[in-house]
Amino acid sequence: MSIRGDTVTFLGHHHSVVIGHGGLAAVGESLGQVPGITALSEPPTEPRDRSAITVFATDFGNGTVPPAEWLDRLATREGLTIAVVGAPATAADLDPTTAREIARLRSAVDATVVIPPEHHRQGVRSVVTTLHEIVARPGVINLDPADIRTVLDHGEAAAITTGKATSTGDVAADTLHAVEDALDSAYADIDGLSAVLVNVVGDDDLTLESAVDAVDGIQATLPDDAVLIWGVAVEDSVSAVHAQVVAGSTRTPVFDRVVRDARQPSAGDNCPRCGGHVAVYTLGERETAACDDCGYAGTSTTL
Repeated sequence: MSIRGDTVTFLGHHHSVVIGHGGLAAVGESLGQVPGITALSEPPTEPRDRSAITVFATDFGNGTVPPAEWLDRLATREGLTIAVVGAPATAADLDPTTAREIARLRSAVDATVVIPPEHHRQGVRSVVTTLHEIVARPGVINLDPADIRTVLDHGEAAAITTGKATSTGDVAADTLHAVEDALDSAYADIDGLSAVLVNVVGDDDLTLESAVDAVDGIQATLPDDAVLIWGVAVEDSVSAVHAQVVAGSTRTPVFDRVVRDARQPSAGDNCPRCGGHVAVYTLGERETAACDDCGYAGTSTTL
């Protein structure tokens, strides 16, 4: 599916904002060439733009940390704000200070998408283009930023990407395979789906009836209490069914483990919370490092 926008008219009332930081600055600049997407070098000082979706992408590579002022600006954005974080491979690649800054970034935005090593650039592009197409291109059943926010309100973590399936002629089965392809991608470090948005995109063979059948199949694979929001769009240039997916979750298991391990203090370290003295306490074969001043223990911190 083309993202250039020259075959399908964009809805004039929506635009997207992408901010690339650190090693992902160039990706943000290139996405700014897409119609309807504005690239910025830093978060705007004005909190307006309620209709915009803002994506802030950073890889935290080589100790690169966004300025605290930037996080304040992101937190005051009135539109939907999503952080795309390029994940380090191991805790050894992440010092405790940077780990703390990652936690601060996650608290300043509506949701965080984690991109594993070696996929940072492709992952950012997938997130931005998927979001932009969902809300900026007209469909048979349209979706908007409020629908995306509903999904992301069910968890702090998210997977946002587009999946596709080989056409078999069975639209319902093809759509389910496309959703599975999206959630199995390298850009989907989530666990425990709490809400899912699916925009089904197909050619003229995609009917509303077949889309409803597809959605019923998707709903059957989700947890009983999971929220499902869906839309449908038709585009002549699509050769097989695509599924643009936004999935909300409470956990990013791989990334959370890396950050948790990087944050856990050892004896003699300064506390990552207050800077105080860290001591190690032993109970049987188990050791726990904790701060004598504020009681912080690395194993008990929720990110």
